[in-house]
Amino acid sequence: MAPISLPDFPKGKEFEEYVSAFFQSSGDYVERNIIERKIEEVLELDIITTDYRLTPPGIKLLEVKSGDWGFPDLFKVRGWMDYLNINNGIFVASKERENVDFLKQIAKSLHIDVALIPDLKKTKEVLSDFYNNEHVEHEDIACWRFSYWVERNLLDNLSQKKKNYPEKQCFKALQDYYFKVNSGIFFSPDFFDKIYTLYSAFKTYPHISAKCGNELAGNNFNDEYAALPKRVYEDTFFKCSYNEIQISTYIEHRSRLAILKNAIDYKLYEDTQPKDNAKETETILSPKDFFPKSFKDGLDSISKNKYFHKYPVFWQWFLWLFGGFILKDYKEREYALLSKKTGIPIDEIPNALDSYQTLFPQEDGWFLDLSPNSNIKVLKMFPVPFMGIGANYRRMLYTESGKFEDLKLSGYHTFNDLIKWNKLTINVLRK
Repeated sequence: MAPISLPDFPKGKEFEEYVSAFFQSSGDYVERNIIERKIEEVLELDIITTDYRLTPPGIKLLEVKSGDWGFPDLFKVRGWMDYLNINNGIFVASKERENVDFLKQIAKSLHIDVALIPDLKKTKEVLSDFYNNEHVEHEDIACWRFSYWVERNLLDNLSQKKKNYPEKQCFKALQDYYFKVNSGIFFSPDFFDKIYTLYSAFKTYPHISAKCGNELAGNNFNDEYAALPKRVYEDTFFKCSYNEIQISTYIEHRSRLAILKNAIDYKLYEDTQPKDNAKETETILSPKDFFPKSFKDGLDSISKNKYFHKYPVFWQWFLWLFGGFILKDYKEREYALLSKKTGIPIDEIPNALDSYQTLFPQEDGWFLDLSPNSNIKVLKMFPVPFMGIGANYRRMLYTESGKFEDLKLSGYHTFNDLIKWNKLTINVLRK
């Protein structure tokens, strides 16, 4: 199968993803393509980054343009900043302007930084003032861009299926669920609203992959299901087919990550409040009042870990770049790499991995050990196209040749599993 290449000169969404990859690779938590639908005109916010190395976390708003730009674009950024109460704005463009110095002066008066990247070879240098570039490497940039591309194609495929099969309830439900997780919570005015919206969606769509799989197998979507039909499960995870469950499992894990992030954001906020205000605020409804007891206990438990504030970044990396799995033949190297990319010490990585189970208790745990046949430890019900992203990340980092064949693997099926995952990723990228 012929390899897939990233565009040499990214434009539009691809340029946004290119810029986003640098901030993501630096260790920021990144949110993208956030849509506001409460006004007559649908508006989209390109990128929001959160730096959990700062106390409180530092937030930046980025607007990215690969075409012509001018005053309206700068004032648009300022408007977003005012609307969202964000102090740091960055406008990134790929084209120079004749009056660029004057435009930069105007931007500065609006408290906006302007970064111009007419030459992609100088991107890291141009953007270095806006993020921590200590550990930003070429492989990270490339793999994050591929990960975004997979996400974009999965969501495009979902939109097409919803249009082509209006009688199927699963596609509308999945699109609604994704919107609430990615955009619906973002413009909520406070922590309670955000978490209420997230948990309401979480409770509205329990086991949505099971519901989708059963509807596609001919059953009623509205009935309750605890698991996928056996045939659908095997088709998804053993045969690695490009089916609807690859989309639904992606959205389910995105939902858990959003809940994890916003719960930790609330906990960090709560910890900054003066203790002497406790009596005044104890009767006020808080986000924790909406959590089920298991989640409240879990949040209290993980918050005792010194590095819990970095778990949002950790899980964004582990899910969408590491592919939700640990390659056990390289376990020490895996932990060292996760530590380097997320800022969590190596000996704290097990606590970070355990936090998913602590917050979202799953019978028999979230991880499935495929040993001895396949020497891999993987999240259950995880979308295979992102497992292919993780497979390629290891291929690039753990071999000098860049070939899967040169990975030092044990287990009869380990190599074949990585190849299967990679093939599905290529299939998704070609769509």
